[in-house]
Amino acid sequence: MTADTTPPAAPSAMQADTAPAFAAALPWVGLVGLLFFINYGSRAMLAPLLLSIEADLGLDHAQATRLLFLMACGFTVSLAASAFLLSRVTPRRMAAFSCMATGAVLMGMAAVRDHATARYMFVLMGLAAGLYFPAGMATLGTLARQRDWGKAVSIHELGPNLSFVAVPLLAEAGLRVTDWRGVLLAVGVAGMLTGIVFAWVGRGGRTSAEPPSIRGFTGVLRSPLTWLFAWLLAMGVAGEYAVFSVLPLHLVDGMGLEPSTANGLLAASRVITPFAALAGGWVADRMGARRTIAACLALTGTALLAMAVPSAAVVTAGMTVQGAMTAFIFPAIFKELARCWPAGYQPTVLCIATPASSLLGTGAAPALLGLVGQTWSFGAGFALLGLLALASIIPLRLLPPEPGR
Repeated sequence: MTADTTPPAAPSAMQADTAPAFAAALPWVGLVGLLFFINYGSRAMLAPLLLSIEADLGLDHAQATRLLFLMACGFTVSLAASAFLLSRVTPRRMAAFSCMATGAVLMGMAAVRDHATARYMFVLMGLAAGLYFPAGMATLGTLARQRDWGKAVSIHELGPNLSFVAVPLLAEAGLRVTDWRGVLLAVGVAGMLTGIVFAWVGRGGRTSAEPPSIRGFTGVLRSPLTWLFAWLLAMGVAGEYAVFSVLPLHLVDGMGLEPSTANGLLAASRVITPFAALAGGWVADRMGARRTIAACLALTGTALLAMAVPSAAVVTAGMTVQGAMTAFIFPAIFKELARCWPAGYQPTVLCIATPASSLLGTGAAPALLGLVGQTWSFGAGFALLGLLALASIIPLRLLPPEPGR
């Protein structure tokens, strides 16, 4: 018997709108967003502390950066397993556990004294943090009505976007009064307390997902929509991570700017991202998620092409637009996912699409930009990524038509 590759029908409007009005749900949506901030910020905090960790443990650059790779491996494995775990544990409990476990691992990291132990702790960090995202999204989906889903996701997406601004500042401030161990200990305690508070007073996410049967899992795996969402998420992650990582090299080596000037421009170009994440949800609810995704891809592609122009002013404008569109597109993508797949299947879709997008966005995309940068120029790499963004508009026709549009 062949598996059905058509996704199950999404819940009806009546079923999807049993949640309270958005104003009433906002405090609880915000609490889930705080969990995401702690989850993402806990992982992001390790990057600005890596030089201090490297010096204290006597590591070289390759060994230090390999720790981040090990964390990514643990994160991917945990994401892939989450759909199966969510059939036995409610999303609310898993989200709270992930936050508490992440905090506990950070507290354990503060006691690390050698490279071998650090490797195990970084893997554990990835495993603990990877449990959050599908559980958090499933919890969020029970708090907001379908018509308000874009706004709810935009509040949730403030977590990583605020982390881009807050984490480097918090790390620098922490290192002024203590060492990296003290910073990780403080962040770990904050994570533990946040998880406990959410487990105590948080709402939503009280229903376990359907167990992923072979037929259901195969159907999700073979559906073109699953891989379309994986690709769209990969484009967003590539813009969020790969472009951000390579831009300092491009500005210094390619544009001839001073490192301090390059870092200042990069930071300034990302200040707008939290506001863009908020606006993205409201626009997706008003204009429609599919149209919003198409517009974001068009503007992202244009901005990346502009970043290949050898002009500091043009590159700066392109950086700003590209950063804003990266934050803007995620609420629309998740709104479409919620429209195309019923809540019981969404964790399965996420456990397939999210690891795939992570490998593409944080692995393949930086490698591609580095290879093109070494062979030709980083500007050529940005132009290639821009063309991929523009080409990604074409498969959007696979998405089912939005009602009333």
